[in-house]
Amino acid sequence: MPPAGGAAPTDASALARRVPPPTYADDSGNAYVFNAVNALREKLGSGLLTQNPKLDRAALAHHQYMGNNPFVNMHAETAGKPGFTGIDATTRGHAAGYGAAYIEEVIYGSNGADKVAGCAPSWANSIYHVGLFFSGMRDVGIAALATRTEPGLGRYTVCVVNFSLDPSQVEQLPEDGTIRVYPYPEQTKVPTVFYNHTEEPSPLPEYFELGPPVTLSFKTKSFAAAGARPAIVVDHLSIATANGEPVGAKILASPVGGTFSTRGPALQDDERIAPFTLTIVPVARMKPNTVYTVAFAGIVNGNALSKTWTFSTGQR
Repeated sequence: MPPAGGAAPTDASALARRVPPPTYADDSGNAYVFNAVNALREKLGSGLLTQNPKLDRAALAHHQYMGNNPFVNMHAETAGKPGFTGIDATTRGHAAGYGAAYIEEVIYGSNGADKVAGCAPSWANSIYHVGLFFSGMRDVGIAALATRTEPGLGRYTVCVVNFSLDPSQVEQLPEDGTIRVYPYPEQTKVPTVFYNHTEEPSPLPEYFELGPPVTLSFKTKSFAAAGARPAIVVDHLSIATANGEPVGAKILASPVGGTFSTRGPALQDDERIAPFTLTIVPVARMKPNTVYTVAFAGIVNGNALSKTWTFSTGQR
């Protein structure tokens, strides 16, 4: 009950369940990607992102830079080249007037028929870029449109998404004890393969292709406290078919922000994956039209937690 004459206290870290409608044209690539990203975040139990015009300007400036210069490093710009606004996403955001200390950027390019429709699914079916969907950030800016004609490739479409947290905001995170996962429970038509060399940088480069990565995010409200060093002990993490056939896989653990240790499966540190996440990656493509079960058990900040769920692959 709020104090007499006062308003009920608000939870600054609460998940955003509603955000203002974006100002993008309804039939634009920007609107499509905005809606696709927020729809998937909602399914994962993450808060929604709000359109920010300054991040829009930063994303568009980098999109235009890529249209004027060869694709060497999709995320970097070189001073002196046409359209240069900053060496990385954070400095480009500052140039556009956005004051956050750090801005994350994801990019997807395609000359295929899917065009902007492939952006969100591509980031989700990845090891490093899936962090967009678990992030506690609140603001987003998008530039998703055709960029130029590439010899031998035709018209190329690129999606640039910048997302961040204004200094006046705090991260939006679920309650302690929550484990968010992708693929999400009962998800269907999950791709059977992840072409890891199409992700930049390339994870597990010793493999030409992998099965779809499965990511578990343990980040909750207490993990964002100043000085917090959450400890997670993994007792079990596996993928198997419905009849119990195990799937060979590597398990990547983030060493950033907290600690992962194991009393069971082998873990491989990878500082590029999102903080407080584990990613179990099948070392071969999965079977089509097949139900898979993922099982986790462990200790998170002294509390025993477990999660078991299923998803099914598509035709290929």
